[in-house]
Parts: sequence; C-alpha cells; structure tokens
Amino acid sequence: MIERKLWPLTIAVSAVLMAVAANCFLKYLWWTACYSAWSGIPKLAEQWRSAGTRASFYGWSVIALDAASIAILSTTIRLRYGVRVLTSLVITIAGTAVLALASSWIKQGAH
Repeated sequence: MIERKLWPLTIAVSAVLMAVAANCFLKYLWWTACYSAWSGIPKLAEQWRSAGTRASFYGWSVIALDAASIAILSTTIRLRYGVRVLTSLVITIAGTAVLALASSWIKQGAH
C-alpha cells in the first residue's frame, strides 16, 4: 500500500497515464481507419503498410498505458485484492474513455 501522503501523486500519475492512453486511442482509431480505407489501392500500398504499423503501435500503447494505470491505482485503493483490481479497472477504462471524448471535442472544436 502507498502511504497516505503519496496518494495525490499516485492519482496524478494515473490520470496522466489515462490522458496519454486516451490520446493514443484516438490515434489508434485514426490509423485503423486509414488502414481500412487504403487497403487494396496499389498506389497507396506503402501508406497502407505504414498505417497498419502505426495502428498496431498505438493499440498496444493504449493497453500498456492502461495496464500501468491499473497497477498504480490498485496500489492506492484500500479494498480486498479482487475488488481493488476490479475497481482500478473500471476507473481506468472510464477515465480513459472520458478523456478520449474530451480530447476529441477539444481537437475538433465542440459545436
């Protein structure tokens, strides 16, 4: 367990990891859409391969960053082990989703 005085730091680090994961998720969606759109077009074969590589990189980045956030939150929350991990999982997924939505609104300009 983390000492009580370090909780704000661990929560801040976890929030930063979720924000970076949300940005990576949006990039993953973009590159997956490009990969899908460019498949089968011989003129765009090089871009298609590049888009596939980038989509894979950003997809795995989301998983790694969220796993790190879950690990950090599970050391901060004081519940039984199973409940602690499940709570960390729910908080991380919800936080990443909300931050991805907010980030997409900010990048596109909310109308």
